[in-house]
Amino acid sequence: MRRSRALYLSLCLGVALSATASASQFGFESMRGLIESRGIKSVDELIAALPADLRSHYTLVFASRSLQGATPANPRVILFGSDAEFVLTFNGAPTERGSSAVETMEFDARNNNFQFREIQFPADKGGPVTISEANSARCVACHGQPARPVWDTPPFWPGVYGERYGAGLSAAEAQGMRAFLALQQRDARYRSLLGAAAFGQRETYVASARAVYNGVSTTSPNAQLSALLTRLNIRSILSEMASRPAFDAHRYVLLAAAEGSCGPLPEYYPASIRDQIADELRGFRRMNAGTDRLQAAAVAARLTGRNGRVQRGAAGLDDLRFVVERNLGLSTQQWTLALERNTYDASAPEGAPTLAQVLFERVGLTDEELRGLHAYRSFTSDDRYCEHLRRQSVRALEAWYSAHPLPAAPASVARLEPSPSRDPDAPSSQNLVASKPEFLDRCTSCHTGQVGPFIPFADPGALAQRLVQGNYPHGRLLDEILYRLAPEAGAQSMPRGITISAAQRRRLEDYFLDLGQGGATRSAL
Repeated sequence: MRRSRALYLSLCLGVALSATASASQFGFESMRGLIESRGIKSVDELIAALPADLRSHYTLVFASRSLQGATPANPRVILFGSDAEFVLTFNGAPTERGSSAVETMEFDARNNNFQFREIQFPADKGGPVTISEANSARCVACHGQPARPVWDTPPFWPGVYGERYGAGLSAAEAQGMRAFLALQQRDARYRSLLGAAAFGQRETYVASARAVYNGVSTTSPNAQLSALLTRLNIRSILSEMASRPAFDAHRYVLLAAAEGSCGPLPEYYPASIRDQIADELRGFRRMNAGTDRLQAAAVAARLTGRNGRVQRGAAGLDDLRFVVERNLGLSTQQWTLALERNTYDASAPEGAPTLAQVLFERVGLTDEELRGLHAYRSFTSDDRYCEHLRRQSVRALEAWYSAHPLPAAPASVARLEPSPSRDPDAPSSQNLVASKPEFLDRCTSCHTGQVGPFIPFADPGALAQRLVQGNYPHGRLLDEILYRLAPEAGAQSMPRGITISAAQRRRLEDYFLDLGQGGATRSAL
């Protein structure tokens, strides 16, 4: 029997609340009670009071894209415990952004959703501790709606120690880790972390030759967190799907789409609507071709020179997303945990469940024949498992659509139409709105004054005036935006949390440059 190598040593727990509670017992309300009962007024005090289970399972981020900054010697810490149902993050150096706050994520097991909050501690310990509401505007600007964790997918977690799956620290990482470990034992926050020395050891990230010989596997902290978050995310997605009235009737076509190995999707619909479904599916695939290319490039970049021991779950998601958006009326934009938003990268480390596996277990609860056929699949053209799926799907959907006529397709799955041409004689504001580039809405949602400084991205006229004004580190607002869009901006790049293609960046740049030129003209009049 294979034995898993324990990453962290077992710890003797004291009798205090913070030491006796495991991560599965300690949630946001437990933490709130701890802050109030002990009069905690600083991040340092809170970290020291947390359960040992949380302080023993964590990752270290040396290049952060979040609201909490990080450096190699002063990384952002993501505490996730043994089940990741409660996650808490903090950073170190007082000079880093977000150093007086902790961010939390809690998985609500009753409603199967994620709740994000921010806790701000007073600078002088004399003021009150401020706790945000769940999924506030500041939180959802990065985590979306419905809110989900923003982590990354294997085999590469850029900016996190142990960023390469199945490999030890690079030379640059090793140097940063030595600086962190030299600081850790005497730092007021970091010294509360348990087992930190293990992060400097190769065996934390990749099994040694002796371990491999003895059948001992190693799961790095990053892969542990990915597997746990994937499990919770899939649970949340399935709960959203199952809450829709049409889910039960579409359960077989959803399973076929998720597995992607049982033939053309339209065959799972009644014959009377197959042509319509096939036409809409082609349009959906064309509409997502750009997204798929961006996703493929992001995955390929991670795989370059890496160990590829991952589930490749991303490529076959188009059909499943089509059914979910077309027939359940749910958006799939927030499915991914990847840093590259809108890429639908569903890669997961070994041992993490796939959406297809979870869907199969759900459907199989009421279909014993399906379970039996699945165990003896032939993967041939006359696979009895696939034939059973098709037959049951058509039967269920014929009954459903006899009572619920097929609705018009939503915009996300409608047939693509050519873009309207710009009218050169139309007012400039109309033209600017018509040519609004992709991801501009992301800028609007972040710069409301609650998350980032207020910038009127939603009002082209007001924005045009603002672009040619200001005194920013790189010049006017226009200069600052162009810098933030450039790859050279690194961790300061915008839109935050998204990797955009060169073409998408150029469209944003052209949009702002056109607006800026109009603003300069009006200022000169």
